[in-house]
This record gives sequence, structure tokens and C-alpha cells, in this order.
Amino acid sequence: MPTSVQDAKDLAADVLTFLARDPERLARFFILTGLRADTIRAASRAPWFTASVLDYVLADETLLLGFASAARIKPEELAQVRRNLSDAPEQRLARAPTVALVRSSNVARRFGGA
Repeated sequence: MPTSVQDAKDLAADVLTFLARDPERLARFFILTGLRADTIRAASRAPWFTASVLDYVLADETLLLGFASAARIKPEELAQVRRNLSDAPEQRLARAPTVALVRSSNVARRFGGA
């Protein structure tokens, strides 16, 4: 099970890959976050991005179960990675609301979205 911040970032990248494999899932992610294909790279550099991606998956049980199955992890493991990420010293310095991804206006404004 991933435990470090880098492992959490790798897991978030796996989530994004999982979303990208299904155009409907990816479209929903972009709609809810206000991100676009051309702005996601800049957003991924933000300190809150990893936590927000994990929160996005954790907030949707169907998506969580689908991802966990595809990644061959237990849903509880993803939740534990998210908790560990909150406890990481480098994350405490960059506290931003992890719900930022679902507030499309905030993300869109910061990264050139709609």
C-alpha cells in the first residue's frame, strides 16, 4: 500500500489514467473540476492537487469501487493513503481546501479554464 507523498502522487496519476480510459468519466471530471486537457498539467503542480484527486474518487462510491478494482487495491487503502497524505509535513504547509477541485470557478480561474 502506498505510504509516502510520492506514492500518493503516483496513485493520483493512476486515478487520472483510469479516468482517461473512459471518455464519460473524464468528461465528468473536467466538468466538475473546471479543468481542461490544456490546464490539468498546470493544476497538477499545485500542492493540493494530489489530495483533491483522491478526494474526487473517494466522494463517488461507484467510481471508487471501479478504480479500486482496476488498481487491485481495497477502497479502504485509498482512503488510508489520503489520510496519510494529510499527515505529511509537506502537505501541512500547503493547506488548501481539498474540495477546490469540485469548485470549478476556483480551478478554472487559476488555470485558465472556463
